[in-house]
Amino acid sequence: MLRTPARSAPAAVVLSPTTRTVTLHNSIRYQYETDAFYAGISVDELEDSPFYDGETANNFGVAVGLGGKAGAFSYQITAGYDTDNEEGAVRAMGTVAVGPGTLGLAVVYATNPNAYYNKAEWAIAAEYAIKATDKLKITPAVQYYSDYGVTAGEFNDGDAWKAGVTIDYQIVENLSTKISVQYLDPEDADDVTSGFFRLQRAF
Repeated sequence: MLRTPARSAPAAVVLSPTTRTVTLHNSIRYQYETDAFYAGISVDELEDSPFYDGETANNFGVAVGLGGKAGAFSYQITAGYDTDNEEGAVRAMGTVAVGPGTLGLAVVYATNPNAYYNKAEWAIAAEYAIKATDKLKITPAVQYYSDYGVTAGEFNDGDAWKAGVTIDYQIVENLSTKISVQYLDPEDADDVTSGFFRLQRAF
């Protein structure tokens, strides 16, 4: 698979956990890299992905990606085609250092629900990751979905908003914690508040 998150198939608008959905695949890839640029292609096994129109699992998709960095600015563009559902998605994302943190913007578009993106026809997200201290990072974020949700293999007509905050704290060397709380407000469904707490150890 093209590197995650900056070099992945377009699983979602990948910024913080507030605005992302994670899709993992078994993949074969080829990637070209320099210090400031990369481009690659992968063939993905879509065994655990969503399927529509009576299709079954264990088919494949093709993803391409490119990106790079220039000073404080970094960017990526990724696209994937789900051969089973015969639909695809494309994503663009950029980050830039601004003041005490990093501003991130992203947009994703899907032709219809597929293994690479199935939340909405398109979405746009923004976040600002604030480096409060050497150990503490606070990331508020917001995301807008157009034609949110899926019914009978097609995107719905309603829109949705999502907002939240993620807090990362390094307790000691190689041990950190992450707390995330999100609020989702769909046009055609009940509001939902969710979140998680995670301890992570690096070895």
